[in-house]
Amino acid sequence: MRHTSYTLCALYGLLAIGLFRCAFLSYQAEVWGYTAFFAAASIGAVLAIVHVSWLHDEYRDVLAELDRRQPPIRIVSLQDQKAVDLRADCCELWWTTAGERHDPTTCTRKDQTL
Repeated sequence: MRHTSYTLCALYGLLAIGLFRCAFLSYQAEVWGYTAFFAAASIGAVLAIVHVSWLHDEYRDVLAELDRRQPPIRIVSLQDQKAVDLRADCCELWWTTAGERHDPTTCTRKDQTL
């Protein structure tokens, strides 16, 4: 990431210098529309350099935060998953099929009256 962002900043710098040169030549030729356009584009390229360096800092901060927070690995067994499913008690069909997957559209809830 670091080498890519430095290369991108260098390319933006070259672009800003080239656009500034075009603005200067347009200024010497007294073509004010092109002067304003190239000057604005040059300023935009300089702002892109600032943005890429800000993104690089943000990326570095996020990586540092991820290194600090090593989440514990939690292994969930099939038995634990079945216990969670039992607490949810989906429907009568779920109980009669011993917790196997079934079509929820044919599900009759325990609290549902016919």
